[in-house]
Amino acid sequence: MSTEALPENVFVTFEQISKAIGSPEALGNLDEAANKDTSIDPVQRGAIMAGVGHVLRQLQEAESRAGAKVLTTPHDAKAARLQSLVASGEAAKLSFQALPTGGYEAMFDTSDWGGWASVVWEKLKHLVPHDMVRPKSDHAAPFADKARIAVVGDWGTGLYGAPKIAEAILKDPDPFEIIMHLGDVYYSGTRAEVDSRFLKTWPRPRGAICRALNSNHEMYSGGDAYFDRILPSFGQDGSYFAYQNAHWTLIGLDVAYHDHAIDDEQVGWVLEVVRKAGDRKIVLFSHHQLYSNIESEQGDKLWSHARFGELLGSKRIFAWYWGHEHRCTIYEAPDQNFGIWARCIGHGGMPQSRDLTIDLPRATGAPYARADWRSCGPLTVLGNPLPSAVVLEGRNEFIVGEEDKFSPHGYAVLTFDGPHLEEEVRSATGVAIYSKRLA
Repeated sequence: MSTEALPENVFVTFEQISKAIGSPEALGNLDEAANKDTSIDPVQRGAIMAGVGHVLRQLQEAESRAGAKVLTTPHDAKAARLQSLVASGEAAKLSFQALPTGGYEAMFDTSDWGGWASVVWEKLKHLVPHDMVRPKSDHAAPFADKARIAVVGDWGTGLYGAPKIAEAILKDPDPFEIIMHLGDVYYSGTRAEVDSRFLKTWPRPRGAICRALNSNHEMYSGGDAYFDRILPSFGQDGSYFAYQNAHWTLIGLDVAYHDHAIDDEQVGWVLEVVRKAGDRKIVLFSHHQLYSNIESEQGDKLWSHARFGELLGSKRIFAWYWGHEHRCTIYEAPDQNFGIWARCIGHGGMPQSRDLTIDLPRATGAPYARADWRSCGPLTVLGNPLPSAVVLEGRNEFIVGEEDKFSPHGYAVLTFDGPHLEEEVRSATGVAIYSKRLA
């Protein structure tokens, strides 16, 4: 198959990446391309070349954790950009092998190692990010006092449960006012990936507002496609935003432009939105988590920011929905330090190994009877006591042939009715598997 007709949902395994950048031909030509580059000094060139081994290890470890031929990618910008490059067919010859789990494995080859190495070298160099696009106003846009919002995270794969979620949202008989993505289009949010894995199949029910949060994977390619394609497509004027009705203020944050952190100008905007909210309850949405009771990565850069940390410590924030981890986790009470009802809704389409959750004890009680929920006991993370939580477990029926290795995909529905908020977690096919009235 020629690269002029690339199939959709192409992904790249470690074996093919290793061939593309780790073989003797690749490394020799890459070293030659580096030595020809006079735009950076020899120390920088040496550091980039030395980092090739790290990139390969990151990719190999990510695939090893999955334990199957599925879409995988590490939290590493260079690795993600190289996966995007191979999958694009640029400067290479590709053939494709359909996999029973879904999608096509890109089989790499080239007869022009010098040309290929020049393109790879550019992907390994430091990338200048797109300028952040900020909202034009700190006045929250209105939303109805009675409204439903669909929240989906880490959805941009085009595979597995992701298209099922889009279908379920479109078929829902009750209208949505907002459809929100918590971020991540894989591998690195390039223009081609944004078009084929996100915009082409994103659910757009009639009358619904679409909003998308920035994420680390969109920023791995510099954020160009996020800022120049997703935001205009959604009619969204900035990477952070706010909505407000008589009882609630909803704030979407950009904590990815500066990785897992928030900048001073945005914090000033948030504080002004909160000031104008009066006594309304505040709900935050972001890609990265404030904390995690499963993974080691924590949001300490968020709560250690002086002014933002002061806001959190004031216990002014009622609830926070985030993604980044490819799981669904419901914290069963507000945390002690910040008083936040916290939820991870990052299980929209990326395969997540069950290794860390399959042996957890089953959660008991009526809210957890409709699915396989597991209990995580309370613990303290970086001095922050976290409440107990439940995490969605079970098999993923949409990763064909490897169903038992990966946890389910799904999304959340938030129903605002005057001062009340009802939250639901739904399966990828739209079946409610958890519900709770938070207010």
